[in-house]
Amino acid sequence: MPIILIFILIAAATLAAAFFYVSKIISTLPVGRAEDYLNKQSQSNNKIVACIGDSLTHGNVGQSWVDYLRLEFKDTIFLNEGINANTSWQVLQRLEPILECKPDVIILMIGTNDALGSFDVNSGLRYKRNNKLPEVPSFDKYKEYLLKIIERLSVSSKVAICTLPPIGENKESKVNQHVNQFNDFIKIVAKQKNIHLLQVSDSLWSDIDSRTYPSEIDYNPKSIPLLRRIFGGIFHHYLFKKSWNDIAESKGQWILFDQIHLNERGANIVFNLVKSFISKS
Repeated sequence: MPIILIFILIAAATLAAAFFYVSKIISTLPVGRAEDYLNKQSQSNNKIVACIGDSLTHGNVGQSWVDYLRLEFKDTIFLNEGINANTSWQVLQRLEPILECKPDVIILMIGTNDALGSFDVNSGLRYKRNNKLPEVPSFDKYKEYLLKIIERLSVSSKVAICTLPPIGENKESKVNQHVNQFNDFIKIVAKQKNIHLLQVSDSLWSDIDSRTYPSEIDYNPKSIPLLRRIFGGIFHHYLFKKSWNDIAESKGQWILFDQIHLNERGANIVFNLVKSFISKS
């Protein structure tokens, strides 16, 4: 067998193994979900906080702010109900076991995937196909589903809703103007429903303003560059043990290592906002 063919086969096998490794990480559910709590033979009387959302809450693609909370409030039970790639429709479908846990406090941060899927036609079709959604994500459908989620959650718990983090770190970009629509609606809902608003977006943008190096690239919705950023970051973090902060800096990013997910710096900002709310609840 020619040596060049051997090298090609080795490279192909390495790429396949890396893809499998990263895919397994992405598909792993968070530790300490509502179902885990309900399945315990004995349940405690400790305060329960349910953190609901997508990968930004899940925290295995990027840094977990829920893990920071678990270290801070050791006597509190934190249900991590962030599921990678979830949209608002998917969150609505899985509220029952969360509510069955009777959480004392609920933190909700959902909408980034709705924004991503409604910003770009191809992204929307990809979300619909991969997530088995009833329709392509849209701003109108997000508004409908978010109101239904809030209605279900606000029955018995103290609820805080978070504005959405940036997508990419260019404040004037089209995608962040798109995200602003979602955040404006979140603010309206929080006021109308009299629930607490956590200004995640403003806090992250304020920190981005202190960036000590220039941003090198802007958000690109095309699937190949998107997957390269996400998979590359995961690979470097879990295999080569690079921090999410270092991965972000290597790409000219301050809080989003792949222009979507939080590094340690970004997660710490969310942690402090949620910590303050929980401390007063």
